[in-house]
Amino acid sequence: MTQFHYIGSSVELPLGERGSVLSSKTRSEMLASPEYQAKREELKQQGMVPLEEIFDLSHLRDEDCLVYDTEEDAGGIYIEALGYWNEEIRKHFQSPYVYKISPNWGSFTVLPADQETRPDSENASLKCCRELFKLMQDFGVPGSVFELYSCWADEEGDPRNKKYDRVIDLSTFSLEQGFDLLEKEYIVVKLPT
Repeated sequence: MTQFHYIGSSVELPLGERGSVLSSKTRSEMLASPEYQAKREELKQQGMVPLEEIFDLSHLRDEDCLVYDTEEDAGGIYIEALGYWNEEIRKHFQSPYVYKISPNWGSFTVLPADQETRPDSENASLKCCRELFKLMQDFGVPGSVFELYSCWADEEGDPRNKKYDRVIDLSTFSLEQGFDLLEKEYIVVKLPT
């Protein structure tokens, strides 16, 4: 199953991607780079098999591939309008504008312990969360609130888990303390006044 995330806002939000930074290299240049070759060999030593050794990827054209220099560069968020199949989710929100929001490459989970064991993935997730809160600060006005909600696919109409309801005040909140958008969790995010 897939977990979906939603954001409620009193103002319209821009649709599309935010935060990812594309490489200046093409896919072909990246594959030929010494850095990529070294990383590829390192992963093979760990027992991992490169994708191009499993599948024929010769049909991929450079102009059809997005290339990022690091996992953190790939991290960002994607905002999309609700489809008719998502309309049930609106019952969890008081805001007039509700959108589906997805992390690109990372997740909406930041756990300080993961920084030591998975630093690249954790940096991408940290960037996704930063972009989420930056979106709120960029489009909200001082003192306004945003709503966040998360649930599994086909559970949009289920009751939320009220024991997880919480308020985040961005004037005192720090991602370094950790952040996790839990299943059926409703969060009100207050912007500083």
